[in-house]
Amino acid sequence: MKSKEQITVIYPPTVDYYLLFQRPQQLLRAMSKIQNVRAIFMSNEMYRKLPKPIVEISKDMYVVSGHSDYKSLIRGKVVYWVSYPEHIDYPLTVKKDFTVFDAIDNPVEEFSFWAKNLKQAVEKADAISCTANLLYENHKENSDKPVFLCPNGGDYDHFKKARKKLEKPADFPSFDNGKKVVGFYGALASWLDIDLIKKIAEKFNVVLIGKNIYYPLEVDHPNIVNLEHKDYSQLPYYLSHFDVAMIPFKLTEMMKGCDPVKLQEYLSSGKPVVSTEIEDVVANFSDVVDFMNIDNCQEVIEKAISENSKDKEQARIQTAIDNSWDVRAQTAIQALNEYLSK
Repeated sequence: MKSKEQITVIYPPTVDYYLLFQRPQQLLRAMSKIQNVRAIFMSNEMYRKLPKPIVEISKDMYVVSGHSDYKSLIRGKVVYWVSYPEHIDYPLTVKKDFTVFDAIDNPVEEFSFWAKNLKQAVEKADAISCTANLLYENHKENSDKPVFLCPNGGDYDHFKKARKKLEKPADFPSFDNGKKVVGFYGALASWLDIDLIKKIAEKFNVVLIGKNIYYPLEVDHPNIVNLEHKDYSQLPYYLSHFDVAMIPFKLTEMMKGCDPVKLQEYLSSGKPVVSTEIEDVVANFSDVVDFMNIDNCQEVIEKAISENSKDKEQARIQTAIDNSWDVRAQTAIQALNEYLSK
């Protein structure tokens, strides 16, 4: 794909580029692959200091410090892509031509602090991107700005490696009880359903990956192993040793606006995926995901394992291909070309 407009997309220093490789990092990197698009990701450097003010990740993809002089990197129109409402007025050193507010979470409960500046962010944005249908419908109804749906995707090329068992990481547990391994990686945060995870661990070995200084949660159970946060490059090695990958999120009001990034990563591996009934996952991926709750989780996982097949594996893989970050970036750039040409 080629962008009609020459565009430089800039994301402010909201998160550290190197901590959790989530939507902002993935989407900008995928955008930068499109001809005529350049991406500049400003890292907050809370987790890792950059080795120099401007780091070239790949052709047209740059990570910069907040105080760097990146003016020479600008090509064409500047699109300010912001997902944290408080940063709608972040002082860029270059002129913005267009601002997109990326609505990525429902601003309630754990994310209720996002609501403080949400109205201002929507008012100052030129367009609104939404990850989940609930967010899309809400903004469509309550704003006169252009709104488009751009769900989360997956890095298919990175995670397809987990389709075969890779070298076992040194800290991945060796179980000798004959039970299958149900795994999760990501933020070990308050939205994990601990009771559900413990119920799963009554029948299966459970590996939880992601403990760090921001998310220090551990789940205590004889059949649960808690591992530290892993670098993004290493995740396929861990995923390859899961028998089943899970998304054990609580079904809270916040989760109604959730579109889990890890879903497409799991699917890229072809492995069975089980999840709680998150609205957008049920609506869009019920043909490749098995849904569980605390009452039936053991049976659902057992069935997902026993009924797994090459056809089901291929269906998951094809879904991941169809929902990659490259596809999502094309959606975003197509929308930007439409808005910028008016």
